[in-house]
Amino acid sequence: MTDIYIDNLRKFYKKEIREKGLKGAVKSIVKRKYEEIKAIDGISLSISNGEMVGLMGPNGAGKTTLLKLLSGVLYPDGGIIKVGKYIPTERNPEFLSSITFFAGQRGFLSATIWDLPPIDGYELIREIYGISKKDFYGRLNFFVEMLSVENLIQTPLRKLSLGERTKVELIGALLHFPKFVFLDEPTIGLDVVSQKILWDFFKEYNQRVGATLIISSHYIRDMEELGERIIILNKGKILYDGKKDKISSQIVNKKYIKIKFATLPEKFPFKNVKKDGNIISFEIEKDEVNRTIDRINSTDGIIDIEITEPPLEDVIRKLFSTI
Repeated sequence: MTDIYIDNLRKFYKKEIREKGLKGAVKSIVKRKYEEIKAIDGISLSISNGEMVGLMGPNGAGKTTLLKLLSGVLYPDGGIIKVGKYIPTERNPEFLSSITFFAGQRGFLSATIWDLPPIDGYELIREIYGISKKDFYGRLNFFVEMLSVENLIQTPLRKLSLGERTKVELIGALLHFPKFVFLDEPTIGLDVVSQKILWDFFKEYNQRVGATLIISSHYIRDMEELGERIIILNKGKILYDGKKDKISSQIVNKKYIKIKFATLPEKFPFKNVKKDGNIISFEIEKDEVNRTIDRINSTDGIIDIEITEPPLEDVIRKLFSTI
């Protein structure tokens, strides 16, 4: 059963173009010039009831814009968009009670009750959504146990770390048990342990409530952990929509090595490297990491070594040159 339906959806922005200097400033007063930015450029897709979907793409791909359109925060410039039986921009009260839009590091509690403990904010949310006390405490106990935040909900928000604040904010966003959950970079800035806690939590919430989740992220690991389906956006268009298994081998089995030198060596034992000042970077297969490190250690003048997943932009470019 289709829960979310999108057909030829479009959302454009106008960006002012101004020449540099005083002359450019004066010209912009007399006659302004604009460039059209196609944030969402005619995409179509459908998402089934209870599905958990990962949304990937570089900065400016249209991820946040799409989630805001689904939430009814933005009005589309064309096309059809339906969430359940509702058109988001009509702001039907039943629709608003069935969704949540959660952006990492930004939440309801931080904006309103910085000096109060989260539990006070939860009581306010209970009143707003008309949640019975029985349901409220049952849900709160579920969230507190899953996220291990029993002490945190009694602590003033300003005294919590980023990871702790994200957890208690997430509870506030989900207390009304929304059927549609739109998460925009929920794990941004979190350490690996906190990320793992949130991954497990999202999966448990999806199974318990039967909610439809769309989770945008820059982190490939998020996509690996959450859901079977990945949608990749770039410049407002869908580049890929399908099972993660098809692309996981091309993404997850790569590692990105970045080495900072005091002085660049004349010779370096690897091919296809990128040079930026005194930094050399290159991509390798995941199973070559140990052997690569052994070879690097024999090179003089190394200040720092960083091993990460390949930049998302590189992944997308390489991936779609073959698909």
